[in-house]
Amino acid sequence: MKSNEFSITFLGVSAASINPFSTTSTCLVEAGNTKIMVDVGIGALRQLHKMHVNPGEIDAVLITHWHFDHYAGLPSLLKSRKRNSLLSVYGPKLSIAARIYLVGLLHSKHACFELVQGNFCKDCGDIHLETVPTVHGIVSFGWVLAERFPREKQGRRRIVVSGDTRPAQTIIDAAKKADLLVHEATYSEKHANEAYNHEHSTVAEAATLASGACVGALALVHIAHQNSKLGALKEAEKIFPQVLAPSPLDRIDIDALPADTNKENGGWGQVRMVKYPIRKKCEIVNHHPGLWCHRK
Repeated sequence: MKSNEFSITFLGVSAASINPFSTTSTCLVEAGNTKIMVDVGIGALRQLHKMHVNPGEIDAVLITHWHFDHYAGLPSLLKSRKRNSLLSVYGPKLSIAARIYLVGLLHSKHACFELVQGNFCKDCGDIHLETVPTVHGIVSFGWVLAERFPREKQGRRRIVVSGDTRPAQTIIDAAKKADLLVHEATYSEKHANEAYNHEHSTVAEAATLASGACVGALALVHIAHQNSKLGALKEAEKIFPQVLAPSPLDRIDIDALPADTNKENGGWGQVRMVKYPIRKKCEIVNHHPGLWCHRK
């Protein structure tokens, strides 16, 4: 990756599913020479291999919460790395189920588990990290990932990843004028009661939150299998102008903007979604001009 690039690749975007080939929530954020994963869902290692990314290149893992579909791929990721390679894993207090599942790794010399709180912040290579408390029935955090070294006269690019949550003021505050908000949208508006009962968000709630935070662009993830991405896009675009619904291994590149860019209204972000398979010639194929690309 070039030193001035800032991107997020969606290794998995699915909500929990009985389909063993459905890759669940996992993102890879890259800035300069730094690679950080947010959650490590089912099939995460397989997706890294498809990208030709060496697991040993991952600098840190950020866990939003300890539900199985967000950490199931962690053991295989750790076991695939070189034995002298230490991986830092940051997340909230482990659930009992997570402790049982990860029992062989918690005191491993190949992994360092660090408990985070609501005021956690840390510099990791070329990326600055911060936690955002969220609402999901167990201790959970969203994550802010910002480039540490913006170029002169350019604003600092930021990505906010919500994790699973009800709409939360903390997310609005943390995502204020961020370049990209990655927010869960498990349910459509007609299933708003289920979203409330299971402490998830609807598509409309995610779009409303993005509008309130004046973010540059919104990416919808964790869409339930009974809902279509196209339906989610149409629902969200009634509320917010620049919406993306990535599929597994799609990448969003975020362009740097001048520091004095007007960000008073949402949808100002200069982002491009590059469809998988990546690393080949790019061709525009979507109705969002300059926004979605397909690599043949």
